[in-house]
Amino acid sequence: YRAILAVPLHTKHAPPTALVVFHPTPHAFAENEIQLLVNFANHAAMAVENAILFERSDMRLEEQTRRLESLVQSLHDGLILSDLEGKTVYANRRVGTMAGLAADELAGLSVKHILARILSRSQDSEKARKAAQKIYGKGGERIAEISLSDDGRTTYLRLETFDVTDARGTLGGRGLLLHDITADRELDRMRASLVSTVSHELRTPLASIKGYATTLLAEDVQWDRESQNEFLQIISDESDRLGELVNNILDLSRLDAGVLRLERVECNLEETIHRAAKQARFGANRLEVQVEAGLPPLYADPLRLESILRNLFENAVKYGGEKTSIRVDVQKQDGSILFRVADDGPGIPPEEKARIFESFYRVDDSLTRSAGGAGLGLAICQGLVRAHGGRIWVEPQERGACIAFSIPLKVKKVKP
Repeated sequence: YRAILAVPLHTKHAPPTALVVFHPTPHAFAENEIQLLVNFANHAAMAVENAILFERSDMRLEEQTRRLESLVQSLHDGLILSDLEGKTVYANRRVGTMAGLAADELAGLSVKHILARILSRSQDSEKARKAAQKIYGKGGERIAEISLSDDGRTTYLRLETFDVTDARGTLGGRGLLLHDITADRELDRMRASLVSTVSHELRTPLASIKGYATTLLAEDVQWDRESQNEFLQIISDESDRLGELVNNILDLSRLDAGVLRLERVECNLEETIHRAAKQARFGANRLEVQVEAGLPPLYADPLRLESILRNLFENAVKYGGEKTSIRVDVQKQDGSILFRVADDGPGIPPEEKARIFESFYRVDDSLTRSAGGAGLGLAICQGLVRAHGGRIWVEPQERGACIAFSIPLKVKKVKP
């Protein structure tokens, strides 16, 4: 080539680019030829710029679609989108799990068919059928609730339908959200239990306080000194019981809110154990304490540690039966101080072990009716142990119950 003309393409997003024209013989490009190439280069630059922007826009759209897909697939709730004929256009993995189908099997299936598979696990088939009819029948409602059985565990679902429309508001299909409301139901149960249990636990000592106070104030009876002291002691004990219940509820609320403060100091473990035992009112029960010699110092909140042990002792006294022996064993294990509190009572049924640390939960009604209590002790123990960075669990043993907890040694005293 004997002549070359290069015209730059002015773009914002493309790398430096030029339109190059070659001529086979020596040639001086005329003004009109140059202008023609400049115009052509400008059009080419616009085409290149549009192509780049379209590609980037397409990539962003794909990325947003992937993110949305990932978000919807990770939902704990089930989501089904269907066309106007009721055929499934999209369903997330959770729906497949509920229906017992693979994700790639859901597309194209009737929503009613998928729903029928899910409702087949319902505890009340007639109620489930009515729920499906309620939201998919003529003039159907938007919301229905059902319960399912999963390996002995009850799951509550709220079925909620909604319309799917385009930007112009034209109906294109329907959506079905299967929302797991099991946690909400459990919260409702706990609230009801709180009102019932706390009102009962408050009413009992209040009745005693009121009754004995009224007796002492009666003007038509003169009580001897011994009787007066007995009545006053009962009033004092019942007042302590009220105060303990209020403190337990306050501690539990602080633990739930994460605002409980610990005052860590070096603890004398034997003294803490005996103070807790004194508060637990052992009666005829015997306490055996074994603390490993030469333990390293444990920095913990002594009042909270005392509260943990007192609650465990009181549980052992309540459910272990009269004259049962209660054993406390303390030793070092894997960078922690391990505490075990065991009794010779009836023990904890295997099916109850997973729930005994729940708030307001008590083992077997026949026991709790006579033992009393609000079912807060072990929940508070768990919260206080976790606040110290430790853990608490039920240890298996042939006879009786054994609750163990550990508190790590790595936390040092902050202030002298």
